[in-house]
Amino acid sequence: MKTGFSKVCINPPYGAPIVGYYEERLTKGIADDIFVRAVAFDDGENKAVVIALDLCELAQKYFDAMKSAIMESTGLPNEAIFINCSHTHTGPLVGKDFASELRSSEVYNEFLFTSVRDAAVYAIADLKETRIETATGEAKNISFIRRYRMKDGSVATNPGVNNPDIDHALGTPNETVKLVKLVREGADDIFIVSFGTHPDSVGGDYISADYMGYVCDILEKAVPGTKCMFLQGFQGDVNHVNPHPTKGESAISVIDFDSVPRSLAHAEHMGRIIAGAVLSICSITEEVKADKITYAMLRVDLPSHQENDRLDEARHIWTLHESGRDDELPFKEMALTTAVAEAKRIIKLENGPDSFPFWLSAIRIGDLCFAGIGGEPFTEIGNRINAASPFAETVLCALTNTAGGYIPTTKAYSEGGYEARSSALAPGGDDIIVNGMIKLFDSLK
Repeated sequence: MKTGFSKVCINPPYGAPIVGYYEERLTKGIADDIFVRAVAFDDGENKAVVIALDLCELAQKYFDAMKSAIMESTGLPNEAIFINCSHTHTGPLVGKDFASELRSSEVYNEFLFTSVRDAAVYAIADLKETRIETATGEAKNISFIRRYRMKDGSVATNPGVNNPDIDHALGTPNETVKLVKLVREGADDIFIVSFGTHPDSVGGDYISADYMGYVCDILEKAVPGTKCMFLQGFQGDVNHVNPHPTKGESAISVIDFDSVPRSLAHAEHMGRIIAGAVLSICSITEEVKADKITYAMLRVDLPSHQENDRLDEARHIWTLHESGRDDELPFKEMALTTAVAEAKRIIKLENGPDSFPFWLSAIRIGDLCFAGIGGEPFTEIGNRINAASPFAETVLCALTNTAGGYIPTTKAYSEGGYEARSSALAPGGDDIIVNGMIKLFDSLK
């Protein structure tokens, strides 16, 4: 097996729109650089490339455009290209914003597509003989379920720190950190790190890769002769907000407009915890068989979450929000965001579609498999897929190769909360994805 690495900076210009909130933000500067990173694999017969993008999300046509550029320049088939978005909420908008009329410039879009293509080309040019090793660690107390049963029986997302009305969290975070270590002959080793929690710990108007960028920076400095890539795991119902923070945690963050604590210092803290987990295991990795590359994609159709019987209510909420009259709505902070997002979803889906196509992706490198689904699936869905995987090591990624929003568990819809109420997908999508991924795994055996 041979592997190669590359990294290309994709910072946007001053004034470029930032995506991630239901409010307008324009780039005022660069807090830390954002990149596209690529790792290429070559078994002598087949090649594949895994790409990590410091972006919040992409519409399907942009995934397709990037893949087309890579295919034309490298000869790789579509199924051999794995593009994962980190989901940083302090990254540039690409295309049209989900919550406003803002659009990215075609100049930046073209620059981004070229950079992604170049990263793939450069990684293939960097191929060196490689031994592949893996290990698993834990990053404790930086990822928290963000959906809570309140004492009055309701369900709230991010109800605020030290809220006395919180009863209990609806789930358990997955604190697993996965490391794939590529030990290369005559070249820097490559660390591929995977962890899943919603990356929105910075906020503001300055571009930042969030905690994922700190993970890569810290590891590359701590382990000389190492390049690093971060792949975002399943994170639809987890984020960085400790509902009962320590004094130290409170001291490094500022409560933002939606009652969520954020800061660069908090992102760096998370990066140190994850990097520390990697440092604790990177010397005791175990070799996995890496003799052959196979790849496949599978389309599944997920049902649409239409509620046309609530259109009048939704239009009323959206009209007040759009006209700057949020104070006339009986909601505040995250409850307001939830109501607005739900209203937008109901209006948007008035005339369908009845379902949405999602692509499941998998690249198998011997006993190692990179598997991905678009959107933001809940942690429990990832746990089910990992338990069903036939491979020695599976790196499971969200926001990969296909567009999409939140993918809750079926149970979450009856419970409520921002994710289920805003999701364009109806209940049942979790089972379709799990069964589809098992079928995809079987095709790679």
